[in-house]
Amino acid sequence: MHRHDLVYLQAHESYEFMNASLPLSVRAAVEQMITAQQPLTVCRQDSDTVTKVAASYIEDGRKYRLALTLPKPPAVITSPLRLEALVPQLPKALQTRAQQFIARCADLESDVYVYGSFANQYFTGLPFITPTSDLDILIVAHRDNISPILLEVAAFGRFSEAALGLKIDGEIRLQGRDDISFNELSHAMIFDIPTVLVKTLVDIRLQTIDVLLGWNTDEYEHFIRSNRQTFSTATGSLATD
Repeated sequence: MHRHDLVYLQAHESYEFMNASLPLSVRAAVEQMITAQQPLTVCRQDSDTVTKVAASYIEDGRKYRLALTLPKPPAVITSPLRLEALVPQLPKALQTRAQQFIARCADLESDVYVYGSFANQYFTGLPFITPTSDLDILIVAHRDNISPILLEVAAFGRFSEAALGLKIDGEIRLQGRDDISFNELSHAMIFDIPTVLVKTLVDIRLQTIDVLLGWNTDEYEHFIRSNRQTFSTATGSLATD
């Protein structure tokens, strides 16, 4: 089980809402979503005795992000929504480029998933996507050399923002468990920031880039020199995001 994974609760599985003050109508709607086999999302765990998951709902224009606890590990857990499944619902100007991005990531032994507003709207049909929404993606890297993956992300992000004003945000998962904002990681490498924030299923910590990526000094410096202009273009607005 990892962050962003999807949980499909079965009829025999029990759960509790963590917020007792939720409107009854929202509780009822989420219960109906669960009965209809709409997925919940695995979030950071802070207990060894229960599993925490999240649900999203909209009522009267208000977005609710709800936490639920499960007394037993869920029976059905799947990977997040694949970007490939979402492509038909993306703006037409982005569909071909998204398919190319997915193919290039596959060539680099990485999988691309979606979470956040776009995934919530895909599963619920509710209007989670707004003109200011980002497309949040999770890239699961299955190899140590992530520099070409970051370059592909930067290129995809530049195209999306130039063509549609749609920002690409999200995380890259390294070593099967460490989730790092790919924008933050790129920014840190370019501007010689030694640490980045790493999120796992059970904690959040600062980690030095050298230890995280395991790059030797020569390779690291070569990567920075080769790609400084590319990443500067892609991450120049990070300070204001």
